[in-house]
Amino acid sequence: MNNAKKGSLLKPFVYLWIAAVGMVTSCEEKVDFAADDTESVENEAATDSYYEDSDDMSALVVAADNGTLTGSRSSAGREVSKDKLDGRFACATTKVTLDFSTDSKLETPHGIITISFGTAGCTDARGNVRKGSIVVEFKGRRFMPGSTIVTRFVDYQLNGIKLEGTRTIANSQGSKEDAPKFTIVLKEGKATWPDGTTAKREVNLTREWVRASNPMNDSWNISGSATGSNRNEKAYELNITKPLVYKRECALSSKVFMAVQGTKELTVDGKKITIDYGSGECDRLVTITINGESKEVEVKGDI
Repeated sequence: MNNAKKGSLLKPFVYLWIAAVGMVTSCEEKVDFAADDTESVENEAATDSYYEDSDDMSALVVAADNGTLTGSRSSAGREVSKDKLDGRFACATTKVTLDFSTDSKLETPHGIITISFGTAGCTDARGNVRKGSIVVEFKGRRFMPGSTIVTRFVDYQLNGIKLEGTRTIANSQGSKEDAPKFTIVLKEGKATWPDGTTAKREVNLTREWVRASNPMNDSWNISGSATGSNRNEKAYELNITKPLVYKRECALSSKVFMAVQGTKELTVDGKKITIDYGSGECDRLVTITINGESKEVEVKGDI
């Protein structure tokens, strides 16, 4: 058989071999978005949102009483007016009280603000149920450099999810600025669901609070990192690659407590997942990317 004829007979086999290799390579590169991937993204985003919600409430109550700025102790154990607060505090049974510490001074106010939702709980206009108490310790004139806000939880639940841990917010840029900045450290963070599953979390973050003339339009930009374990007891690492943007209007009007803009990288079991929160719309949609393959996911969470 001459070489030309041999070549013509070999060509189909060569083409089939190339096609087969291509199919194997394609299968190897194709990303299978397992249920665990989606669950990891949803669980981390939901846990983050619970603590951001408590942070926002803590900041609001500290700003609601002039004593946290001036150290004025006109009355002990006074009730903080809810006029400057939002619908999360609207229940008649919800109480916000302020007690100054014995070492409190005009230059360095120091005290405790307790947000009590009671054992029966408070259901806000969006249907979220809060029970228990959030205890907020402030030290230093509010939002001035060096001042701190430490948040702790006493049997506190949000929609049946119990929060634990100590969250410390330290001011690094004063309130005379339009966008004061804070460092945030969460120690021994733990969320427990009604079914007994838990998620643990520790964070080191920087927050820029972008204040508007109408507090409803406030937003904050978050950068930094976190570590923890999800409800499936899988350890994770998180790095924010583009500042995450949270909007109070989304939390109050659309029940979206999570970020609505920015990107972060979540690593679980050695797998890196990039999460893109979009362009600022008040929704729960994120785009997750693994090895160049992308998929849109709705973060359901529990709030």
